[in-house]
Amino acid sequence: MQPERVLILARRIVQQIRRDHRSVGLIFFVPMLVMGLLGFILRIQASPIEVGVVIEDEGVRLPPNLHLSAAEELVKTLRENDRLRVRSIEREEAESELRDGSLEVVLIFPAELTRGLLQGSGAQIQILLEGSNPGQSGAILATLSATLSQRLASIAPSPGGPSIFLLTGVSFLRERAQGTMERLLATPISRAEIVLGYMLGFGVFALLQSAVILLFTIFVLRIHYVGNLALVFLLEAILTVGAVNLGIFLSTYARTELQVVQFIPLVIVPQALLSGILLPVKDLPGFLQAIAYLMPLTYANRAMTGVMIKSFGLGQVAPDLAILLAFAVGALLLSATTLRREIV
Repeated sequence: MQPERVLILARRIVQQIRRDHRSVGLIFFVPMLVMGLLGFILRIQASPIEVGVVIEDEGVRLPPNLHLSAAEELVKTLRENDRLRVRSIEREEAESELRDGSLEVVLIFPAELTRGLLQGSGAQIQILLEGSNPGQSGAILATLSATLSQRLASIAPSPGGPSIFLLTGVSFLRERAQGTMERLLATPISRAEIVLGYMLGFGVFALLQSAVILLFTIFVLRIHYVGNLALVFLLEAILTVGAVNLGIFLSTYARTELQVVQFIPLVIVPQALLSGILLPVKDLPGFLQAIAYLMPLTYANRAMTGVMIKSFGLGQVAPDLAILLAFAVGALLLSATTLRREIV
């Protein structure tokens, strides 16, 4: 292998992309647009959820003169949430107020709630929803559940990987469609050198994109963090280089640019859904957890959360970094192997 050949090919890729304004926009502006829109939506202050509570809980009396009511404690917790507007109603009013839209949800605390909890037999809190909007009903239930259990959740999506994956796949495919790849293979340059050259060329823009996304997130969206930014950048860089290699690998199975786009639901969407960004991996069914741990974004998300929120150091995220590196190298080797099978 001759490094000079690899660098010459990488330089050609950089110059080619630099002249392609569409590709430059895909690399830098699309991720900022997506993240800016997401940040704006997450900061919108929605109107409070109208909650009615029916307290039938009789509670229990403890000596000397203490009255304990689980329902009252739960309602107090609900009132402390600014997203909820809570008021007490009678059971007979629940259905009519839900029907006319005065309330969005009604919680009915049964008479034996406190006693059942203390005795360990449990008790069910009845929830009545207006139900005309299933999506809104799900959000209301999630808010109530999070409030009552006093659990907080945090999301750090990073849309950089998908755009780099798409750019690499489309650009690499274009090289094959225009006959550039066949001309390269007719020269003394080896297939490993070709793949390395493309990886370096696209990797330059992947690293630039990682830096732009990180700066945009910190200084424009003002995302709070407590960890080391250099380590955050390292995680992003390894993830995006892996996305570059994955794009090169999968592009060998596509014949048109549309087919590259069709890989997105198969490759990117499952990772976004199962990597822990939207729902903790531990809460997934067992077979989905097994799939999640096969995906690099799961480890990137876990490491990124540890660094930015828990101030983890390099040693604490080293296992996740090693897995991401192994994925990037594995995708690179698969690219070289697949290229050989495809062209020869």
